Amino acid sequence: MRLKIDPLKCVRCGLCEVACSLNRDSVLTPMSSSIMLHVDDKANYFGLVLKSGGSCLVLARPEGTSTGQQAGGSGGPGAKPILLREACDFCEGSPRCALICPTLCITVVD
Repeated sequence: MRLKIDPLKCVRCGLCEVACSLNRDSVLTPMSSSIMLHVDDKANYFGLVLKSGGSCLVLARPEGTSTGQQAGGSGGPGAKPILLREACDFCEGSPRCALICPTLCITVVD
C-alpha cells in the first residue's frame, strides 16, 4: 500500500494534516502530522510533503511528484520540519488523509 498524491488537485485546505495528527495524537495539531502542506504565498507556490519509511520524503509539487531521501539541512520544501516527525503508518490500513481529502488529491494505491 502507498499514497498517491496529485498536487494539481490540491486546494490547500490542510485537512490531510489535521486528520493525520488527530489519528496519531488524538489532538488537532498539524505539527505531529506525517504529511505537511508547504505554501509560499509570495511565489504563489505550494506542495505536499509526506514522510514515509525512515527519512524518505515524497515531494508532491505542481511540476510533479518525486521520492527520495533528504538530509535534514538540505533546505528543500519543508525538509527540516518534516524529518523531525514520525513516518506515515497508513493509519493501520485506512489512511485518514485519503479519506478526508475533498478533491481526491490523496488516494490509496495497492
